[in-house]
Amino acid sequence: MSTIHAGSASTTRTRVPPFPVLVGIAYGICVVGMSVSIVAEMVFGYTGSGDQPRSLGEQLAGVLGFGTLGLVVAMAAVRLLRSERQRRVGAIALGALSVPALAFFWCGMPALLGAAAAALAGLTRGTVPLAGPARLFGLIGLAFAVINPLANFLAVTISWLTTS
Repeated sequence: MSTIHAGSASTTRTRVPPFPVLVGIAYGICVVGMSVSIVAEMVFGYTGSGDQPRSLGEQLAGVLGFGTLGLVVAMAAVRLLRSERQRRVGAIALGALSVPALAFFWCGMPALLGAAAAALAGLTRGTVPLAGPARLFGLIGLAFAVINPLANFLAVTISWLTTS
């Protein structure tokens, strides 16, 4: 990330997309993509090997429910937390929450919360960067916002390619 100073004003250029794009990609891959995969498994009569703790219907409900919950929390936080102090606290809280959200990895919750943490920390395009712990937790969130959708996409793709 580079900062260009022009008089007293400064603008930040970044390769990170704006928050709506980042969260849209995460939701699209992790929630919509995973849901389509589960529905396809239902349609094609897929049955996993071994004892399955949840039915495909329960899995679909979990992905849609927890993924949409993550989206709502992320969107509300970015929309409602406006002051610098609120953004700092929000970036730290959501960046920290994205770590235990790994338990909900398949529905994209770490990516969605992480995208919000990155936006609140000012790491996404069109936002003002913060420093200190907020930036650190924003970077953690940004990592999850990128890695979670990539891992989900690869896992689903490999799963479908290796199914015989």
